[in-house]
Amino acid sequence: MQGLSWSHAEYWPFLLLLPLLWSLLYFMMRGARRGVQVYGARLREPAPSCLARSILLSLAALAFLLTWMDPLLGEEKVAVERRGLDVIFCLDSSRSMLARDIEPNRLERAKRDIRSMLPELIGGDRVALVVFAGRAKLVVPLTHDLDSFRHLLVDVDTETVRLGGSDLAAALRKGLELTEEGFQNTTVMVMLTDGEDLSGAASQAAGEVRDADIVLHTLGYGSTRGSKITLDGDQGQTFLTSEEGNEVVSVLDVDGLRRMSAVTAGEFIRADQMPLPLVELKRKRMDPMLKRAYDAGEEVVRKTRFQWVLLPGLLLILLEMWICGGRRK
Repeated sequence: MQGLSWSHAEYWPFLLLLPLLWSLLYFMMRGARRGVQVYGARLREPAPSCLARSILLSLAALAFLLTWMDPLLGEEKVAVERRGLDVIFCLDSSRSMLARDIEPNRLERAKRDIRSMLPELIGGDRVALVVFAGRAKLVVPLTHDLDSFRHLLVDVDTETVRLGGSDLAAALRKGLELTEEGFQNTTVMVMLTDGEDLSGAASQAAGEVRDADIVLHTLGYGSTRGSKITLDGDQGQTFLTSEEGNEVVSVLDVDGLRRMSAVTAGEFIRADQMPLPLVELKRKRMDPMLKRAYDAGEEVVRKTRFQWVLLPGLLLILLEMWICGGRRK
């Protein structure tokens, strides 16, 4: 059992004012008594002691101050209503996502999949969006405002992050910055990418996600045969080329994405194998996770004991009124 403590211990300095309060009450009552004796009618019955009344009122003030400070003693288990899911989307916006082996292209299909999941969310769920290419950028912090999230998602393109490349590790670490301590069992990260890890640090970052007790699911976009990257320009459609002038072919890295999700006990899904992969993922993996969080909704808290000092304070006020002959006097 925990010892006595206070919710608002910062109010202790107010106790130093109690002697001043007692002095003020005592001298006010004594001055009033003398005024009645000099200028008023003769007292026909004994009047209560000024000292006793000032002490009673000061003790009542002490009791009310201690009530305000909210004493805590002992522990109890209380049911806690858990909040909903925190879903952090990490969306790849590198130019390889412009490949058209998935219609209309990988990036637009990923955005469509995210939008398809939003109606599945309940009132307590929050969503966030991290967009990455050569670096990671937070576009939407965790929010309940799904309408604003939709509007900002529409504007995501390959210009959202201008630095070229595909740094999966930076996206995961940016997502970890959004997670809140104590709510890991209702937090999930979802990475939507073709899996081309140009930085080579994705496996290490996935380990950091696992160490934070967060589950990472990966959705792969593209084909294992590879696809050229189509660019729209003033001269019409062209293909992205390397510095050597060769046309770049982007291949879905199935093995790399599967390893990343497996590190955190998450799931890898190929987006081209089902029409609504995120909806299936939520119903299969996220909803049971949320149910477990609600089932475990119990916490140990300190017992509040303000009643122990509030009741004596009220009794002291009643006693002071009684020795004064009630409200009529």
